[in-house]
Amino acid sequence: MPEFTAVPQLRLSTAAQPNRMAEIAAWLAAAQDSPQVTPLERPRAVVFEGSHPIAARTIDGVGITQYSPADEKRWRDSLLSAAQRAGVGIEFIDCSVVESSDTSAAMSPTECESFIELGMTTADREIDSGADLLITSACCMGEETLAAGVMGRITYTEPVAIVGTNTLASGITDAMWKARVSVVRDSMFRARNLEGWEVVQTIGSPNLAALVGFIAQATARRTPVLIDGPLAATAAVLAERTAPGVKGWLRAGSTTPEPAYALALKELELNPLLDLNLSEGFPLGALAALPLVQLAAELA
Repeated sequence: MPEFTAVPQLRLSTAAQPNRMAEIAAWLAAAQDSPQVTPLERPRAVVFEGSHPIAARTIDGVGITQYSPADEKRWRDSLLSAAQRAGVGIEFIDCSVVESSDTSAAMSPTECESFIELGMTTADREIDSGADLLITSACCMGEETLAAGVMGRITYTEPVAIVGTNTLASGITDAMWKARVSVVRDSMFRARNLEGWEVVQTIGSPNLAALVGFIAQATARRTPVLIDGPLAATAAVLAERTAPGVKGWLRAGSTTPEPAYALALKELELNPLLDLNLSEGFPLGALAALPLVQLAAELA
């Protein structure tokens, strides 16, 4: 695997902040290594695409998701519109996959390394072009199931708990929920004796690997990052475990009903900037939170 550059510790002020806006401004000032925050000039969003075949899996004829490829196109269109309204350039990076992570290895070691490097070079390109804040996420069907499998395995959380019951309110039926639990259980079982990158190679996905590389490299280069969605949060946990110090440079966009996301943010010690409880179309939450971040910088 590529060797990640050591991530500098973010030196946040130890003084208590009077409100959330002040806390955001203090975080940005620390990331800019300045006593006074400078308003953002070139925030950029990078979305790692690539629908995983796991989204098409069925158990006894029942699928694990209520979404379709048409929804992916709708999400993409919504993200383009939201980014334009927020004044943010957005780039979509294709991360194609071949196999489903609950039936065969998601990637070979060589493929996993190549996607990590893709994320790292993408972060370098954006920062070299002047990005002063990055927003990142996956945007694909099945990402919540992938995130649940990986987070469940690396935190030793039971499948039922990592899938959770809050997702029933987001449109999936009881039968879909049972199918999702079964897929996550089987995925975690296949990785039961694996550690580290072997877990990502076996039950992860190329866009998860790319997100880990992107987040680790961006933070190593002293660039603050807004993450959004279960797969991006899972990638952030993996990046922090690989290169301690990553989490200080991160903030989370919004809440979701997915337990894997909440568990990842707990490990990262992050509280989402907004409470929108989104279950689709990431990083819409981070794009919605960006004006708050910009306002905090301007008012500081």
